[in-house]
Amino acid sequence: MKSFHPDRRKFLKLSSAAVGSGLILGMNWGCSAEDQNPGSSSANSFSPNAWLVIDDKGGVTIFVAESEMGQGPYTLMPMLLAEELEVEWKDVAVKHASLDPAYGYQATGGSASIRKGWSTLREAGAIAREILLQAGAATMQVAAAECKAEQGKIIHTASGRKIPYRDLVGAAAKLPIPEKARLKELQEFVIIGQSIPRTDVPEKINGKARFGIDIKLPEMLYATITHCPVFGGSVRKVDASKAQKIKGVIDIFEIDEGIVVVATDTWTAFKGKDALEITWNPGKNATLSTDQIAGRLRKLSPEQGESTWQEGDPGIILSSGKTVIHADYMQPMQAHIPLETMNCTAHFRDDGKLQIWVPTQSPSKAHETAKFTSQSVIKRGLNKLFGSDGDIEIQTTLLGGGFGRRLKQDFVSQAVQIAQRFKQPVQLVWTREEDVQHDFYHPLTLHKMRGALDNNGLPTAWELFISGPNISASGISPPPYAIPNTKVIVKDIGGVIPRGPWRSVFAHYNAFPMEHFLDEMAQAGKQDPLELRIRLLDKHPRLQKVLQAAAQGAGWPTKAGSRYLGIAAFSSFGSHVAEVVELRRSDKRGLVVHKVTCAIDCGVVINPDIVKQQMEGSIIFALTATLKSKITVRNGQVEQSNFHNYPILKIDETPEIEVIILSNEEEPGGIGEPGVPPLAPALANAVLAATGKPVRELPINLSTIKL
Repeated sequence: MKSFHPDRRKFLKLSSAAVGSGLILGMNWGCSAEDQNPGSSSANSFSPNAWLVIDDKGGVTIFVAESEMGQGPYTLMPMLLAEELEVEWKDVAVKHASLDPAYGYQATGGSASIRKGWSTLREAGAIAREILLQAGAATMQVAAAECKAEQGKIIHTASGRKIPYRDLVGAAAKLPIPEKARLKELQEFVIIGQSIPRTDVPEKINGKARFGIDIKLPEMLYATITHCPVFGGSVRKVDASKAQKIKGVIDIFEIDEGIVVVATDTWTAFKGKDALEITWNPGKNATLSTDQIAGRLRKLSPEQGESTWQEGDPGIILSSGKTVIHADYMQPMQAHIPLETMNCTAHFRDDGKLQIWVPTQSPSKAHETAKFTSQSVIKRGLNKLFGSDGDIEIQTTLLGGGFGRRLKQDFVSQAVQIAQRFKQPVQLVWTREEDVQHDFYHPLTLHKMRGALDNNGLPTAWELFISGPNISASGISPPPYAIPNTKVIVKDIGGVIPRGPWRSVFAHYNAFPMEHFLDEMAQAGKQDPLELRIRLLDKHPRLQKVLQAAAQGAGWPTKAGSRYLGIAAFSSFGSHVAEVVELRRSDKRGLVVHKVTCAIDCGVVINPDIVKQQMEGSIIFALTATLKSKITVRNGQVEQSNFHNYPILKIDETPEIEVIILSNEEEPGGIGEPGVPPLAPALANAVLAATGKPVRELPINLSTIKL
């Protein structure tokens, strides 16, 4: 083991004089020690930090502050702590943490959970183990150095005497934070690195799991909302007479964002919504279209943008008259379309408290939103008063998909506005149509690329010009490839269409043009795309290794009979991923995606099965965006509305997926999103290998490609 000294800025011990007897240890994860609320310890409940309780029956409860939306935090986070605590996995129970400052600002996104918890949670387990070790040694009247912790017991090595943790909680609660504790070396791990089954899966299979849409409360009412279809528009007038005649419709009224129908059940609320006759005021965006936005982007030049990275002088090389390649790549808006539509249940109780049940990626933001909205209610003269943050309680349910959409809390604000009118709890559920047409979208982008080759066919300069609404050059500024003359330019045009984080955020729209353009340069210079990448990545050995692993797994080279291979790689969220897409000819369907081979280096692997699951899910998600989905706007409103015109990949269209995991001793990277970025360029590169023609715009319609 390796020693460490607990950071007093992360682990806060209050004096017993301030709170009475017992150990009070808060843990600082993303907030200052001054912001923490102390926990509590008693003679039969030892609580050494905000994430851990060991009771006098031997039960170990680990509290997880991450939202569970399929990525496995209810398993991964406890594995980190349990490893250092030295307990058996079967004795570990997992609960979702309350909304307490001790847990820091609660938001799950950016593939950050493991990266954020890797040190903190392991240190927490090690500190708890050390305190128990000291308590056990004192109870046996031996030196702590003569004892060890193992499987929930303190063992005196020489005599073999054992004391279970449950018998030590009272004594341990009286001890201070140790001056020094020890973390295990990687080779000592017995839990980390194992494919432990996910703790959330059994209840998802047997139906006991509660997602936001599953909340059922006594006397609960059900609501839905219709928004103005035009971005920024408003209600001019409403004829609700037909809707009011529907049995079960209770009330119809306007809130800030649209018209609400409240009923005795969700289906009746939906029928009431469909029966409304609304005249909208479209406002100034009535003629807005994605064609307009795309046209504006095409007219932009690099001189109008802002340089975010430059090395050498690509301008001189690109104007020198040598082999110069030009390419433009257009990528569409994308919706999140999680299986569970936006929903939130809110209840203004008689005691003045507001309770909220919500599938959110950010309980902290949900709380802020509810507080702001309720204060707005007060200003409007309504009789709901909130004296403190404690008057609002957020209960985070399981999420039926997030992908970044549930970092936004517009539906929480709506639920609060609706619930303030009723004594009963009210559940707001959006229809699929509202969910698709009132999203926070992945932006439409245009990348203009220029590159130059030397006499040997090797890249000597390239320029990457990125334009679009609310975009970033993150991930390619600088690019990973050692091309001596490089410039990255960004032009953010802003816009009124709501934009939000989408699975992999900037990495998706930046990886496709960079990786596909590199293949175009390889083709022009008569270079093997894989060998060219390896040559240009001499400063990025981890990317080199995943490229080599994916290529070997897929059976590179690019052409072999009726199979065509494309390869791409990208680093994001602390991890490195390469993917090979194999296209094959089909007599009935033309080109089809037959297989995707994925190699990932995410540092220390916590749970191999969950890494594999996340890569498979990312690839399927990315295949949908690459082959099928596209959001378009016409006359200020989204044209797509449901799965019939915003399709997702179906089971019979899903290819074989092979995941190769490269483990090492680097700190863990993210796994929820890094599998998305390489897919589109790998598929486009396979099309290039098959046809000799590049892909200029997503999505790709394989059925129209002629060989």
